[in-house]
Amino acid sequence: MSLGDIRRQVRWISARTRLRQRSHRCRIDSDVKILGDVTDIRLAGHVTIAGPSVLSVENGGGLTESSLTIGDSSYVGEFSNIRCGGAPVTIGRGCMIAQQTSIIGSNHQTVAGVALSAQSWSGDGVVIGDDVWLGAGCIVLPGSSIGSGVVVGAGSLVRGPIDDNQVVVGSPARRVRER
Repeated sequence: MSLGDIRRQVRWISARTRLRQRSHRCRIDSDVKILGDVTDIRLAGHVTIAGPSVLSVENGGGLTESSLTIGDSSYVGEFSNIRCGGAPVTIGRGCMIAQQTSIIGSNHQTVAGVALSAQSWSGDGVVIGDDVWLGAGCIVLPGSSIGSGVVVGAGSLVRGPIDDNQVVVGSPARRVRER
Protein backbone atom coordinates (compact mmCIF):
# COMPACT_ATOMS: atom_id res chain seq x y z
CA MET A 1 0.00 0.00 0.00
CA SER A 2 1.43 3.36 -1.02
CA LEU A 3 1.67 6.40 1.24
CA GLY A 4 -1.07 8.08 -0.84
CA ASP A 5 -3.38 5.09 -0.27
CA ILE A 6 -2.73 5.25 3.46
CA ARG A 7 -3.52 8.99 3.55
CA ARG A 8 -6.81 8.42 1.70
CA GLN A 9 -7.79 5.66 4.15
CA VAL A 10 -7.05 7.95 7.11
CA ARG A 11 -9.19 10.75 5.59
CA TRP A 12 -12.11 8.33 5.04
CA ILE A 13 -11.84 6.95 8.58
CA SER A 14 -11.65 10.46 10.02
CA ALA A 15 -14.69 11.62 8.00
CA ARG A 16 -16.72 8.55 9.06
CA THR A 17 -15.78 9.13 12.70
CA ARG A 18 -16.83 12.80 12.56
CA LEU A 19 -20.12 11.89 10.86
CA ARG A 20 -20.85 9.20 13.48
CA GLN A 21 -20.19 11.71 16.27
CA ARG A 22 -22.66 14.19 14.70
CA SER A 23 -25.33 11.58 13.83
CA HIS A 24 -26.65 9.86 16.93
CA ARG A 25 -28.44 6.53 16.64
CA CYS A 26 -27.15 6.00 13.07
CA ARG A 27 -25.19 3.08 11.65
CA ILE A 28 -22.45 3.90 9.16
CA ASP A 29 -20.47 0.82 8.12
CA SER A 30 -16.69 0.96 8.37
CA ASP A 31 -16.20 0.65 4.60
CA VAL A 32 -18.39 3.65 3.67
CA LYS A 33 -16.27 6.26 1.86
CA ILE A 34 -17.07 9.91 2.53
CA LEU A 35 -15.70 12.46 0.09
CA GLY A 36 -15.88 16.21 0.71
CA ASP A 37 -16.81 18.19 3.80
CA VAL A 38 -18.60 15.95 6.31
CA THR A 39 -20.40 19.01 7.74
CA ASP A 40 -22.42 19.10 4.48
CA ILE A 41 -24.03 15.75 5.43
CA ARG A 42 -27.06 15.71 7.74
CA LEU A 43 -28.44 12.40 8.96
CA ALA A 44 -31.58 12.17 11.09
CA GLY A 45 -31.91 9.41 13.69
CA HIS A 46 -31.86 5.71 12.90
CA VAL A 47 -30.30 6.08 9.43
CA THR A 48 -28.27 3.13 8.15
CA ILE A 49 -25.55 3.47 5.50
CA ALA A 50 -24.34 0.01 4.49
CA GLY A 51 -20.93 -0.38 2.94
CA PRO A 52 -19.12 -0.39 0.80
CA SER A 53 -20.90 2.73 -0.42
CA VAL A 54 -19.78 6.24 -1.38
CA LEU A 55 -21.22 9.52 -0.08
CA SER A 56 -19.70 12.42 -2.00
CA VAL A 57 -20.47 16.01 -1.04
CA GLU A 58 -17.61 17.44 -3.05
CA ASN A 59 -18.19 20.67 -4.96
CA GLY A 60 -16.83 21.09 -8.45
CA GLY A 61 -17.35 22.16 -12.02
CA GLY A 62 -18.44 25.61 -10.86
CA LEU A 63 -21.17 24.28 -8.53
CA THR A 64 -20.80 24.96 -4.81
CA GLU A 65 -24.05 23.87 -3.12
CA SER A 66 -23.26 20.25 -2.20
CA SER A 67 -25.33 18.94 0.68
CA LEU A 68 -26.75 15.55 1.57
CA THR A 69 -29.74 15.22 3.90
CA ILE A 70 -31.20 11.83 4.83
CA GLY A 71 -34.40 11.61 6.88
CA ASP A 72 -35.22 9.53 9.95
CA SER A 73 -35.19 5.71 9.66
CA SER A 74 -33.92 5.62 6.06
CA TYR A 75 -31.60 2.92 4.72
CA VAL A 76 -28.91 3.08 2.02
CA GLY A 77 -27.83 -0.35 0.76
CA GLU A 78 -24.43 -1.78 -0.08
CA PHE A 79 -22.46 -0.52 -3.10
CA SER A 80 -24.63 2.59 -3.39
CA ASN A 81 -23.22 5.82 -4.77
CA ILE A 82 -24.63 9.20 -3.74
CA ARG A 83 -22.79 12.08 -5.44
CA CYS A 84 -23.97 15.63 -4.88
CA GLY A 85 -21.47 17.23 -7.27
CA GLY A 86 -22.14 20.76 -6.08
CA ALA A 87 -25.93 20.34 -5.82
CA PRO A 88 -28.21 19.34 -2.92
CA VAL A 89 -29.51 15.77 -2.53
CA THR A 90 -32.39 15.23 -0.10
CA ILE A 91 -33.76 11.81 0.87
CA GLY A 92 -36.91 11.77 3.03
CA ARG A 93 -37.97 9.72 6.06
CA GLY A 94 -38.44 5.97 5.99
CA CYS A 95 -36.82 5.46 2.59
CA MET A 96 -35.24 2.22 1.39
CA ILE A 97 -32.41 2.71 -1.10
CA ALA A 98 -31.46 -0.79 -2.27
CA GLN A 99 -27.95 -1.94 -3.11
CA GLN A 100 -26.05 -0.67 -6.16
CA THR A 101 -28.19 2.44 -6.50
CA SER A 102 -26.71 5.71 -7.81
CA ILE A 103 -28.14 9.12 -6.97
CA ILE A 104 -26.43 11.88 -8.93
CA GLY A 105 -26.95 15.59 -8.18
CA SER A 106 -25.15 17.08 -11.18
CA ASN A 107 -23.54 16.18 -14.48
CA HIS A 108 -20.92 17.44 -16.92
CA GLN A 109 -22.11 19.66 -19.73
CA THR A 110 -21.58 18.24 -23.22
CA VAL A 111 -20.70 21.18 -25.44
CA ALA A 112 -19.15 20.03 -28.74
CA GLY A 113 -15.52 20.98 -29.32
CA VAL A 114 -14.63 21.20 -25.61
CA ALA A 115 -13.02 18.28 -23.78
CA LEU A 116 -15.61 16.70 -21.48
CA SER A 117 -13.24 16.82 -18.52
CA ALA A 118 -12.83 20.60 -18.98
CA GLN A 119 -16.53 21.42 -19.05
CA SER A 120 -18.48 22.90 -16.17
CA TRP A 121 -21.16 20.95 -14.35
CA SER A 122 -24.89 21.55 -14.31
CA GLY A 123 -27.61 20.11 -12.15
CA ASP A 124 -30.41 20.95 -9.79
CA GLY A 125 -29.79 18.13 -7.34
CA VAL A 126 -32.29 15.43 -6.38
CA VAL A 127 -35.28 15.39 -4.02
CA ILE A 128 -36.71 12.08 -2.79
CA GLY A 129 -39.88 12.20 -0.66
CA ASP A 130 -40.80 10.11 2.39
CA ASP A 131 -41.50 6.34 2.32
CA VAL A 132 -39.80 5.74 -1.04
CA TRP A 133 -38.31 2.42 -2.15
CA LEU A 134 -35.63 2.50 -4.85
CA GLY A 135 -35.07 -1.08 -6.04
CA ALA A 136 -31.61 -2.53 -6.61
CA GLY A 137 -29.50 -0.93 -9.31
CA CYS A 138 -31.61 2.20 -9.83
CA ILE A 139 -30.06 5.37 -11.23
CA VAL A 140 -31.52 8.73 -10.24
CA LEU A 141 -30.34 11.58 -12.49
CA PRO A 142 -29.89 15.29 -11.69
CA GLY A 143 -33.08 17.31 -11.49
CA SER A 144 -35.21 14.33 -10.46
CA SER A 145 -37.96 14.75 -7.89
CA ILE A 146 -39.50 11.56 -6.54
CA GLY A 147 -42.74 12.00 -4.61
CA SER A 148 -43.60 10.35 -1.29
CA GLY A 149 -44.80 6.74 -1.33
CA VAL A 150 -43.15 5.93 -4.66
CA VAL A 151 -41.75 2.49 -5.55
CA VAL A 152 -39.08 2.45 -8.28
CA GLY A 153 -38.47 -1.00 -9.79
CA ALA A 154 -35.01 -2.55 -9.82
CA GLY A 155 -32.71 -1.32 -12.58
CA SER A 156 -34.86 1.71 -13.41
CA LEU A 157 -33.55 5.07 -14.62
CA VAL A 158 -35.27 8.08 -13.02
CA ARG A 159 -35.09 11.46 -14.77
CA GLY A 160 -37.49 14.25 -13.94
CA PRO A 161 -40.53 14.29 -11.65
CA ILE A 162 -42.52 11.33 -10.34
CA ASP A 163 -45.82 12.05 -8.55
CA ASP A 164 -46.65 10.69 -5.07
CA ASN A 165 -47.76 7.07 -4.60
CA GLN A 166 -46.72 5.70 -7.99
CA VAL A 167 -45.03 2.44 -8.96
CA VAL A 168 -42.59 3.08 -11.80
CA VAL A 169 -40.24 0.82 -13.75
CA GLY A 170 -37.96 0.93 -16.77
CA SER A 171 -35.47 3.16 -18.51
CA PRO A 172 -36.71 5.81 -18.38
CA ALA A 173 -38.94 4.99 -15.41
CA ARG A 174 -42.65 5.02 -16.33
CA ARG A 175 -45.75 4.64 -14.24
CA VAL A 176 -47.23 1.14 -14.21
CA ARG A 177 -49.78 1.66 -11.47
CA GLU A 178 -50.74 3.64 -8.42
CA ARG A 179 -49.61 2.40 -5.04
